[in-house]
Amino acid sequence: MSKYDKKVVRLERPEHCVSRSLIDADALWILRRLRREGFQAFLVGGAVRDILLGGQPKDFDIGTDARPSQIKRVFRNSRLIGRRFRIAHVYFRKKGQPDKIIEVTTFRGTGEQSDHDDLHPDDRDLTGSSFGTVEEDAWRRDFTFNALFYDLSDFSIVDYTGGLADLDDRVLRLIGEPDERFEEDPVRMLRAIEFAVRLDFEIEELTWEGIERNAALIANASSARLREEFRQMEQRGITGAVLTGTQHLGLFKYLFPELDADERLGTLVEVLDAQSRKGVKPPEHLYIAAFCLPTLTSVCPLGSNTGLEEASDAIFPLVKSVCTRYQISAHIRHEAKELLLGVYRLSKGKSYRAKGKFARRKEFGASLGMLKAWSAAAGDELAEAVAFWEQYVTEQNISTTTVTDTPERKRRPRRRSRRPRR
Repeated sequence: MSKYDKKVVRLERPEHCVSRSLIDADALWILRRLRREGFQAFLVGGAVRDILLGGQPKDFDIGTDARPSQIKRVFRNSRLIGRRFRIAHVYFRKKGQPDKIIEVTTFRGTGEQSDHDDLHPDDRDLTGSSFGTVEEDAWRRDFTFNALFYDLSDFSIVDYTGGLADLDDRVLRLIGEPDERFEEDPVRMLRAIEFAVRLDFEIEELTWEGIERNAALIANASSARLREEFRQMEQRGITGAVLTGTQHLGLFKYLFPELDADERLGTLVEVLDAQSRKGVKPPEHLYIAAFCLPTLTSVCPLGSNTGLEEASDAIFPLVKSVCTRYQISAHIRHEAKELLLGVYRLSKGKSYRAKGKFARRKEFGASLGMLKAWSAAAGDELAEAVAFWEQYVTEQNISTTTVTDTPERKRRPRRRSRRPRR
């Protein structure tokens, strides 16, 4: 039995490691300002979780009983965003540094809001849900370890859902009934896999079964939100492991219906993830190319017998379909297509005729790096082609970049307008 045997657990200051010295100074200023104005204010969510796990939070979110219009009145450096949920973004600008945004959210209740007539326009919740208490807000959150609250009034941590016990056991547990919560927000299924990979947690059995049962709902999720989730995974270097998890739980075929659930995909993407974890962030088109390559090789195998026109006919529609689904720009789409076509060129090895001409193109280094990664993932079937190009690069003294070091697109300088002569 867990030592947290009560429904509501409060850890006093000596019982936990969360300290004001570990909290962003601007977040502390917001907490103190709200309390000075007579409102409740708590540090919530991932910041509390990460500090308890010994990590360094990237974001510091705040929950309060102040309504959105009241938050806007208290903080002149704030702006309300969102159509369905009104959330306040408080901006901090310092010279020589990027803008910092701290999110302040009003507690939400579990009941229904029947009438908006008596509310300030900024406080109207178009979802129909009402504002609530801190405990009601905790039960509306996604996972138990994200429903922990740091109370600045007495420096304690308040747990309403069993999140402290799950942190101790390193278990990811959904709050509420899985079918209902995943129908509310299907992106929670992808986030569950992401958190489990990032924190090295085990997904609790009912949550796991709920994801398997509701996997098809992910097809109805916002493509913009899904793309943002994948971008965050790429920045953290966990995309390959998460994709492997989506294959095991049945999400992959709904996230990427155009692609095969090839087990080598995770191995190929891991090459990019390893570079990302070292601080070298791969461009997005490299990940798109890596997503598509396993499916392409099953339709149009790499090697000297593959015609480039045949390869091009397979590459272009597949990349276009994936990029259109996730609203990815035409420039990124083009870069991914050229990189994949370069892989097919290099797979011909010494039989490729335009060696010198292609070696001068900007995608040469990235294509060679991806060919090496795919050769390692698929076995040694392309080892001869890889060995030839490595020898060719050495003999010709060609400067190549790695798979992640593709040159950035150069911005054309603006032409200075000429003033007409008098």
